[in-house]
Amino acid sequence: MREIIQKTGKFFRAIGQLFVAEPADKSTIIARKVCRKYRAWKYGPLDIFIEIAASYFPENYQLDEEVLKAANAAGNIYSPKGMLYFLLSHARKVEAPRQPLPIKTSYSYVAWQKINLSKVDIVTTLTKHPRLIEIREETLELSAAKAEILILSSGGDYFEVNHLLSKIDLTNKYVIICSVFDEDEIRDHVLYRVDRKISPNFKSENECLSFIDEIIREATTITLNI
Repeated sequence: MREIIQKTGKFFRAIGQLFVAEPADKSTIIARKVCRKYRAWKYGPLDIFIEIAASYFPENYQLDEEVLKAANAAGNIYSPKGMLYFLLSHARKVEAPRQPLPIKTSYSYVAWQKINLSKVDIVTTLTKHPRLIEIREETLELSAAKAEILILSSGGDYFEVNHLLSKIDLTNKYVIICSVFDEDEIRDHVLYRVDRKISPNFKSENECLSFIDEIIREATTITLNI
């Protein structure tokens, strides 16, 4: 009798587990939020790719419905990365005009995820420039908010630099993207203002330091589009 009761108890406990929801991981939670935000199912057979790709956009960015429709109509994008590239290329850029930095003896900077493809250690060399002061706060966002010159990577294939740039005011900052991607691709896929794109392949420390001198000159002026 006791054995029957024990087996019955196990059976009902097993049945009960079927109705207990598994805790959602971070990616699942983001996908659910994006699905609610953009209602991806409205846009046809590529809705799952739209949903996944849109999850890489900054939370405070709103994709235009026409862009989502066009992404589905393209019909030849069957991967989340391909869809993301399409959305980034067709999304509106965020207005972020630049004010020149004041002329002074030193400037603060932050460097993020620098890719180094040369014998020169870019991060170490930056600390040697007499007019640069590195900002190191508790988080990258706080550091970037305080720094005047931002030297950032693209954030990889998914251009995660967009998330960082979305959280700070770029008006009084000079934004440099250091990446192996070519300039057209950077400007196509970064939603925010990019003042300079560079490749991480300096041949010497002096070349890198001279580059910083050039950047400071550019950051303290505004080139007029005539």
